[in-house]
Amino acid sequence: MRRVGKVYSGALLALLISTAGVEAAPVEQACARAVLEQNAGADLAYRVGWKGLSLDSTRRIERLDDGGWQAVNRSSLLFMGIEESSRFRLDTGRIESLSYDYQRKGMSNKHDLKLEFTPGQGYRAISPKGVGNIAHEAALFDLLSHQLQLRIDLACSAPRDEYAYAVARRNRVSEYRYRRIGEERVQTPAGEFTAVRLERGEPGDKFNQVWLAPELGYLIVKLVHQEEDDDKAELVLVKKPADK
Repeated sequence: MRRVGKVYSGALLALLISTAGVEAAPVEQACARAVLEQNAGADLAYRVGWKGLSLDSTRRIERLDDGGWQAVNRSSLLFMGIEESSRFRLDTGRIESLSYDYQRKGMSNKHDLKLEFTPGQGYRAISPKGVGNIAHEAALFDLLSHQLQLRIDLACSAPRDEYAYAVARRNRVSEYRYRRIGEERVQTPAGEFTAVRLERGEPGDKFNQVWLAPELGYLIVKLVHQEEDDDKAELVLVKKPADK
């Protein structure tokens, strides 16, 4: 049996025990569900700083009536906004992507995208540029679901140096590799947290740094994305989620 990660908040551990006891699910499934359920149904408030602008952003995870899950991110500034959503299910502690939708509101729709997954076969990409079918037999994630699987992997398995995910994009599959740098204290408007710091890419190219707080079920508390031209966007948690 896989060893469960050493750090849990009290709420996460309670959910794990109760879920495992009621449904007698494998440890991996119970732990993954506990991670998702910790803040399910609540709007998590973030702020995005980009090109001198400050955007309000919310993230939400919820359980669907059919037993699946949905994650939704919304960012807005005046009459403009971006909304992305991911539908997925859990299978033995692993996320299985079903669909992904990205829409810009009040702006050009040329970047809008919808992905429809057929597990074990690949996905269908639908955009204003047309429709494409991409074959891929191995497990696939979308831009939202791979972040949730990262949280699950951090919480429910032994630490490792690198975390890799095959992420479906518009017309290709990209491999997202995160290097574990270590733990450090990070200050946010929601408070100061001890967080696991991960990096993806290299400085001078597309480069991401992300901090995830174990006490919040490895919720992202800060993320910095930097492009090749030094253009930078920063996302930070602005309010600590209420304890369940």
